[in-house]
Amino acid sequence: MCMKIYTSISVALLLLSAEPVRALNMCWVFDNQMVLQADRAVPVWGQTEPGGTVTVRFGEQEKTAVADAEGEWAVRLDPMPVSAEGRELHVEAPTGTKVFEDVLVGDVWIASGQSNMAQPSAMKSTGGEPFEDWAGNPLLRTFNVPYNRWSAEPQTRQFPWETRVTNWLRWRPASGHTPAVPFFFGKMLQEQTDRPIGILLVPLGASSAETWVPMEVLLNDPEFADYARQSQEYMAQHPENRAAFEARVAEWEQRKEEAEERGEEFTEQRPRTGMDAAFWPRWWAGALFNSHIAPLRNYAVKGVIWYQGENNAAGHGGAAKTSESYQRLMHLLIDSWREQFEQPDLPFYQVQLSMFNWNDYNNRRERDPNQPGGWSVIREAQEQVARDVPHSGIAITVDVGAKANIHPPNKRPMGERLALLALRDVYGKDVIADGPTFAGYEVEDDRIRVRFKHTYGGLTVLPREEVPDGRLVGFAIAGEDRNFVWADAKIEGDTVVVWSDMVPEPVAARYAYVQYHDVNLGNGEGLPAAPFRTDDWPLAGE
Repeated sequence: MCMKIYTSISVALLLLSAEPVRALNMCWVFDNQMVLQADRAVPVWGQTEPGGTVTVRFGEQEKTAVADAEGEWAVRLDPMPVSAEGRELHVEAPTGTKVFEDVLVGDVWIASGQSNMAQPSAMKSTGGEPFEDWAGNPLLRTFNVPYNRWSAEPQTRQFPWETRVTNWLRWRPASGHTPAVPFFFGKMLQEQTDRPIGILLVPLGASSAETWVPMEVLLNDPEFADYARQSQEYMAQHPENRAAFEARVAEWEQRKEEAEERGEEFTEQRPRTGMDAAFWPRWWAGALFNSHIAPLRNYAVKGVIWYQGENNAAGHGGAAKTSESYQRLMHLLIDSWREQFEQPDLPFYQVQLSMFNWNDYNNRRERDPNQPGGWSVIREAQEQVARDVPHSGIAITVDVGAKANIHPPNKRPMGERLALLALRDVYGKDVIADGPTFAGYEVEDDRIRVRFKHTYGGLTVLPREEVPDGRLVGFAIAGEDRNFVWADAKIEGDTVVVWSDMVPEPVAARYAYVQYHDVNLGNGEGLPAAPFRTDDWPLAGE
């Protein structure tokens, strides 16, 4: 009898101490209706019982792997041709089986950055016909990478399947809530290439570029190391700071309740963190890379579209506030993402910041050509990065901004101009993707003649409601005193002549070099001219 009792106790203790069986888990990006990348080895990975054999089947392929001591496993499917036929992806492990249905093979693009990349299409404000009646496209699909946390460490292991809060979806923006820039980008790509297109939506509003770069990369860079160390301190202090803040809120609620019980008016405002850097993970070095990009590991993708810079331009939260520092930061970001996805030539296309005058928005001052502000600083950096980084480009959008709206509603041109870059550079299509670009200048007595390239069909004045008389606007000119004034301008062939009676001996000219101004120079394809300056003087916004 005693032996039986001891034996039962021993078995119970053994069961309690044994390693629990680990169910088959996979990253949330694996789902029904997903798009796998064509013409490239496709990683498939997950977790299961340590030592367990996992079999992955797709089409005619079958791959196996043995989970390591941590339960991690991974296989790579051989490169596959494009296929619009929905098929099943089977994953079988000792602790479970997952079957993903209607899986296509095409091109997968990452769409990341700030809120303008996530901003929904207003449909009738997209610069074209409304899309309420658009029937959708089964070959255009999207996955919204969930934001449910930030992380101090790269989340390279899988989030449990049960925590998923989103799915791959066929794109049908009938409600008007579809992110506009990725939609118009993907729609144009799919229609022009006839390939299935999948978009991984990975933006987060008010995020600095620094938060999308791995922490260790910034720690090892002399320019950003201090910022990274400060971010580490905020991360370490966050639980304590959060607890202290919640205690203040509880005390406020108690005071409010007591005042109401006494019948007294209570006017004290509820405590808020606001945009306090200590409470703002989307500014912390590496925090969003860890939670949004690292979990994707080396998921096979075609390229990246990026719309960010407002937060750095406004001077919030980030370390990069000059043109040179933002350029360096973007080099680090692009290099680290290319390493993350194991593609040294990963295409990377930016949306240049459109026109928006923070000062006009806050009614603080009139537009001043001598005050280019942070937006011009970041625009200049974005263009330089596009010139310096191989397999990258930039969509110029200074003609579709909104003076008093940091989220310009006219997103269609932004998405389609990104698509033109990809169609030309990635898919080899014979399309025009560039607007007029500064190519040099000469001083001619009291005038400056500016030369342009990419004038396909000739320079032209783009129609704008703000300039009903068709004048060419957006140019400024300065003499040796470096004081810029708004200038007259006219097109002569592939050049623009700029002058002002206030500057009889000009030495420098600028175009679209303020946070906001009406601009309307373009080419025969209707693409806008990029901002430029002939001088190299320090910018007042730096």
